[in-house]
Amino acid sequence: MPVELAFLGRHGLAPSHLARAAERAARGRTEPAREAIALGLIDEAGFYRALAAEMGLAFVARPPRLRPGGGHDAILRQGIAPTAGDPRFRFVLAPEGAALRRLIEAGPRNRGDIAVTTPSRFAGVLRQSNAGALAEHAAGLDPAGLARVSARTGASRGQVVAAGCGTALAAIGGAFAPLPTFSVLALLLGPFFLGLILLRLAAAIERAAPDLWRGHRWRIDDSRLPVYTVAVPLYRELKVLRQLIDALGALDYPPAKLDIRLLIEADDTAMRDVLDEMALPSHFRVAVVPPGLPRTKPRALNLALLEARGSLFTIFDAEDIPDPQQLRMAAARFLAGPDDLGCLQARLVIDHAEEGVLPGLFALEYAGLFEVLNPGLLQWRLPIMLGGTSNHFRTAALRAVGGWDAWNVTEDADLGLRLVRAGYRIGDLPSRTREEAPVSVPAWLRQRSRWIKGYIQTLVTHSRAPLSLLREAGFGAAFTFLSLAFGTVATALGFPVFAAAALCAWWDGALLAPVGVFATLSATLALGTWVLGMVALFVPPIVGALRRDAPELLLLVPLLPLYYALISVAAWMALYDYFNRRFVWNKTEHGLARRRPPS
Repeated sequence: MPVELAFLGRHGLAPSHLARAAERAARGRTEPAREAIALGLIDEAGFYRALAAEMGLAFVARPPRLRPGGGHDAILRQGIAPTAGDPRFRFVLAPEGAALRRLIEAGPRNRGDIAVTTPSRFAGVLRQSNAGALAEHAAGLDPAGLARVSARTGASRGQVVAAGCGTALAAIGGAFAPLPTFSVLALLLGPFFLGLILLRLAAAIERAAPDLWRGHRWRIDDSRLPVYTVAVPLYRELKVLRQLIDALGALDYPPAKLDIRLLIEADDTAMRDVLDEMALPSHFRVAVVPPGLPRTKPRALNLALLEARGSLFTIFDAEDIPDPQQLRMAAARFLAGPDDLGCLQARLVIDHAEEGVLPGLFALEYAGLFEVLNPGLLQWRLPIMLGGTSNHFRTAALRAVGGWDAWNVTEDADLGLRLVRAGYRIGDLPSRTREEAPVSVPAWLRQRSRWIKGYIQTLVTHSRAPLSLLREAGFGAAFTFLSLAFGTVATALGFPVFAAAALCAWWDGALLAPVGVFATLSATLALGTWVLGMVALFVPPIVGALRRDAPELLLLVPLLPLYYALISVAAWMALYDYFNRRFVWNKTEHGLARRRPPS
């Protein structure tokens, strides 16, 4: 019998139940104490109350304030911290894992100056005691964070000068020679536009990888599964909280190896009150993020990364309903993959496309992105723009690149490129997570403008040192990133400009009957880009809808040009926000969809 369980027999638990927990822990290679709590033999408070009685120490349900300082993650692992001048106790203990075993075997006994509490209470008090330092770390304002490139500092002096000169030249040329200026811009930007178009077309003709998981009914043994941390940032999400808890509770993964962290902001008292009243499973932890700036999702995720127990790490949004097998599939791919496989991107699905035209077009766009473009690029080992949810990481890889940039409002795009620059690969995970799309145009514009603003931040951040980007990522990855990020932003911003210029060129005959070599070259490039661009606009969503077994989405294909014109509106909103509200997070309200199937 493991020592973590043996002493419980002297505190009212039946030996047969303890033997069952010990057997499950040995078979599944889990911590015996977590297995007993996960089985419901005893709750966390009862376990540590019994531990305190066994050791002859006091148990405190509400531990005193702890002394600030020290390594936050190391203190959590060891489960011991000195108090901040409490007259009753010098130290508070809340050990887990190996530290718990050592305490029982040779720890202090019958000491009046040491108290025992639960790990969840211990972690909460430790966060409060180190709130300032943790807020700095989560925002990347500690020495390690300040040494990394970040969207916090904006553009460099060289970037500002280059952008100013280019804008001035374009404005002067547009005033005195509009058509030649347009031709020069088209020639300069053409490679990135063509790169984006060719990437979309090449991904569409790439054969889909076989789904061996479902085809062979393969299931990895529980003993090989690692501990998995699941981080869920929440802010005013009462409408979808019950759905979220049900979806996370349905995950097919050993509870003793699950570390689910619900991250809430310090001022979100309504969420805190509701969660306090809910009877959450033992593997759920509620973490209150210390107050600070910027108020962004990646800042909360950095706290979860610091405290994570798992060797694998994933993120879900508040409205997500992931496939119950998703964690198993990801763990199996990481176990079978090389060490440089740092991230897996699951596939996002809008599950209420029939609710309206806008959710339907969103679902069609997601079908092209997650069923066609991303899998195709990843088969060629090229980078993708990560989605903000359902991406799975090796925790060591995340920590190696410093976690998320808290100042980037599209932190997923930035993180994907930083992983590639650090030598890690990204892989496709053919598992679906159901999501909710905005149901109104204003909500959609706020969400999409935030995404594009983050793309601009990512472009500025990673183009400060172009030679370093080429050296670290390689030409193929760097060009792919520029085509995806810069191509997306430039095409969205330039849509009305290029449309007006093309109309003028067609009206005076310069487009179809050019005069001169330069004009002929420009017209040929413009027409070729337009034709290929229209094909690249339609083909990936059509193929994605067919791969997703959603042929009803094909009825919306003729509306895609209008949908992408709406993206242009969002791009100009994003450009305004970049200069005026750079770090403001346009939060998407969830729980408004009325036709989502239940989890």
